[in-house]
Parts: sequence; C-alpha cells; structure tokens
Amino acid sequence: MKNLLLLFVGFIILACNKDEPEVQTTFSPITITPQLIGKENLNGSEGILEQKIIINNETSWNNLKNQIDNQYIQIDLGNYYTENNFEETTIDFNIFTVIAVFDQVYENGGHSIDVTNITEYENNIVVNVENILSGNISTSMTQPFHIVKIPKTTKPILFE
Repeated sequence: MKNLLLLFVGFIILACNKDEPEVQTTFSPITITPQLIGKENLNGSEGILEQKIIINNETSWNNLKNQIDNQYIQIDLGNYYTENNFEETTIDFNIFTVIAVFDQVYENGGHSIDVTNITEYENNIVVNVENILSGNISTSMTQPFHIVKIPKTTKPILFE
C-alpha cells in the first residue's frame, strides 16, 4: 500500500509540474535618429583620409577637431572651423557616441556624404552612408563630411 501511495503522489507531482514552453522574445530593429554635429565640405588641405570613424572618448574627439582646425590654429584663429560650423563641440561621451564619415577629396564642389539611416539590431548597429550629391558645381577642392552623435552604445557599429 505504501508503494502504491508513493507511486500515486509521484504521478500527481509529475502531472502538476508541466513545463510551460519558454517564451522567445524577438528583438525588433530600432531606427536611431542621430543628432547633427556637422555636415559640410572641408577644403581638402586638412589631411583627413576618406574614412568612417567611431569616437567614444574626448581625446579622440579633440584630436579630430584639431585636425579639422589645424590650418586655423596655425594662424592663431584657434578652433575657427569647428566653432563656427559645428552645432556643438563639447560632447558628453558618457551619454553619446560620435560617428564621423569623411569622403575623398574632390577636385570640384557639389559632392556630399550622407549618413542616411542608423538602425540598431540585436547584436549591432548599422549605419548607412550614401553620396546623395555627386555634382561638378565649382572648381574648388572639397572633402564632404557628416558627423552625428547617437546614444552611447557598446554594440559593434557597422557601415554599409
């Protein structure tokens, strides 16, 4: 009788211990709206290579600003370009990540480089970059750039 009672109790415990299927949560991509820092054309003499940069600290940010302003610093105008053409020059890197894209140097004007979309996925962030303008408007050397900031992230940032 004791064995029958133990068998009955074991059966009830197993019957009541139904495993609920695990709820799988799926990550839905999120469009990130960047905040503009600067979008212009340099004159090409700054020595900045065609590149896409992710900046997460003040030292790297200051180095980039100094490289952009170098020709003005040499003639005692300080941070003339960045102070006059950037929406902001002081970034709180505890809150933001900066994304800077620089195109090649062109022999003529009318070109742009554009951050057109930033999407956060489960494992990374994808930044879409396009050349919306590719004209031959002037005879001045130009180097288009676009610099934005997004909320701080530790996810890898990929460029397309």
